[in-house]
Amino acid sequence: MSKADPRDSERLAFMERYLRGSLLILDRIGSDLGQIEALSRRAAAVIQGGASVYASMNFGHLPEYETAPVRRGNPGLIKEHGGWGGVDFARLRTGDMVFTNACTRQAREARERGVYVVAVTSSYINNEFRPPSITCPNEDGLLLRDVANEILHNQAHYEQGLCCAPEIPGVTLCPSSATGTCALFWMLNAGIVAAVDRQDGGAALACASYLSILHRRVTALEMHLEKIQKTAILMAERVLDRGAWHTRSLEYAGLASELHGVECGPMIINSTDWNSAKPNVLLINAISPSDPDELKLAAQKRDEGAYVVAIAPASLDGATPGCRLLDVADAGFDNVSPELGGVMRTQGRLDANCPTSGVVGNILQQMLCAQWTDEMIRKGAPPFFFKGINQVGGRAFNAERKPLFERRGY
Repeated sequence: MSKADPRDSERLAFMERYLRGSLLILDRIGSDLGQIEALSRRAAAVIQGGASVYASMNFGHLPEYETAPVRRGNPGLIKEHGGWGGVDFARLRTGDMVFTNACTRQAREARERGVYVVAVTSSYINNEFRPPSITCPNEDGLLLRDVANEILHNQAHYEQGLCCAPEIPGVTLCPSSATGTCALFWMLNAGIVAAVDRQDGGAALACASYLSILHRRVTALEMHLEKIQKTAILMAERVLDRGAWHTRSLEYAGLASELHGVECGPMIINSTDWNSAKPNVLLINAISPSDPDELKLAAQKRDEGAYVVAIAPASLDGATPGCRLLDVADAGFDNVSPELGGVMRTQGRLDANCPTSGVVGNILQQMLCAQWTDEMIRKGAPPFFFKGINQVGGRAFNAERKPLFERRGY
């Protein structure tokens, strides 16, 4: 894959631009392996010393669910202490450590009282690594260096969309910030577990192993390109025939959350009324191959005449169910993440940890969304997208275009 910014290539289909951009984020994270491993070892030492490690590196959509303690595969060594609009630094004590997207007075005060603050960059929060006057300022005009002992980069572009089109001016298309943020979270967890459990090879090997597995799985999504294009063409035809496009993730809501009502995402998803008499599209993104509620929903909507698209693992921990979501759907895409818990194991821990299903599943659905956009443009019907409200002028941009979207339907 080229290291160049894929958004600059007019020759690539949008799905390929998105895939290349995602791999570029992971490549850049790989260049920071030394820092990530060192932070993992520091965090393990904090835990072993009786203090706590916290995380509020969850600003956005999917990260809120991926970093939650209840997320399947979370080893439970990092404590959550809130999210966007409600980060609670008051509970942090001298000797604790925190990974956070927040750039606030409370974060600075935590550092001043002896908390080791790692600021994780976010497309939503202004920092010193982007052009001025692009992102709305933080309170008191604070930047990351003002509040943190150390800065960890999630490597997402500050505009975060991985596709651009002159037919859709003023906004980048298809968000990417979740890729770097979630990959970093699981790499840190892998390193902490290895260090705490004194695993052979330690944190360095664990961090690198998780990233390597994730990178291979994202690269493997190339196998779906032809099918994605065919699916996107059918989706575009249905939308242009006044069908709705909805997305659902019943077992794990994080995946659906990253596709509707999001910065750099299309306005249509989950925003138009579902009328079963119309040629609708339903996308179900799953972390299990045969969740009963998702199977039931897929069958019901397909019987209604909807075009059902599914993203899910083909098996789970070596077992292939007799009835799978991928088989019930009209178009099924394997997320190449067939583990119940995750891809990392250590001696002494019964359950595997650190999953890839969230990151890979999201990249796959964004590739599909990107190619749908490409096909809509080819048909002379460029859809409307949201601009981030954290971007200067974002609210006005969305308010101006929302009535146009409602009138046209896409």
